[in-house]
Amino acid sequence: MARPMQDCVVLFGDSITSRQDVPQSLQALMGDTYRRTLDILNRGYGGFNTTFTRPLLDQIFARKEDAAHVPVVRLITIWLGTNDAALPPSEQHVPVETYTANLRYFMDELTSPSSPYAVSSTEGLNIVLITPPAVLTTMREPEWNRKPSLTKQYVDACLQVAEEWKSKQAGKTWRVGSIDAWTAIINAAGGEGEELRPFFTDGLHLSTEGYAAVWGEYKKLVKTDFKGRGLDWEDVDDLPMRVPLWDEVDYNDPESVVKRMKLPPIRQ
Repeated sequence: MARPMQDCVVLFGDSITSRQDVPQSLQALMGDTYRRTLDILNRGYGGFNTTFTRPLLDQIFARKEDAAHVPVVRLITIWLGTNDAALPPSEQHVPVETYTANLRYFMDELTSPSSPYAVSSTEGLNIVLITPPAVLTTMREPEWNRKPSLTKQYVDACLQVAEEWKSKQAGKTWRVGSIDAWTAIINAAGGEGEELRPFFTDGLHLSTEGYAAVWGEYKKLVKTDFKGRGLDWEDVDDLPMRVPLWDEVDYNDPESVVKRMKLPPIRQ
């Protein structure tokens, strides 16, 4: 087993998180951006909703008694709701009230002092709640079980939960941000109709353009709500490389590579 020498990011969600067959997916963007600074752990599960993923929380996050043996989690993205918003009687459908309760459960377990999970007491934890994106029904069969007006209810619920936790974060070591993927993609497309087509591969899953619209919002978060929290890859003082570059190593002292390993200020 590899030692936890580098902090990590957990991408928690459904197929929009898990997919890596689209160039510049969330996984690809995170991996490229945080090379040599943060390890990216993809915990996306195709077809899953918040009810299906809820039991997995205990399998994904280490308990406090195991904290010394696992990487420190510095960023969590929670991107769920697209499948919850499937039209009933689909087995994927989760009522919006239950979806909201499940998001609150995740947030409680990740931030509450009484949580059994090590991540809840991590110095410098950042959590991003990402809404379901828009959908384009004309890219699917006429009987497709998605409806934009229903999905929008889950978008609003996700943003509501994010605001609830933002109101609690004063004086806490964690921070919460939100990305309105629905609005970001519609704005980038310039409309809610056929203008959306380039942003999807099938009306539900994102294309490179779709991920780019969401990534643009994440970049804004890093520069604003998460400023100074060890996530800004353009600021080496905020997020230094964990292991020094080869030309920073003392050739007469190979052990200097370990001596010169760095953590961001928020972790010191």
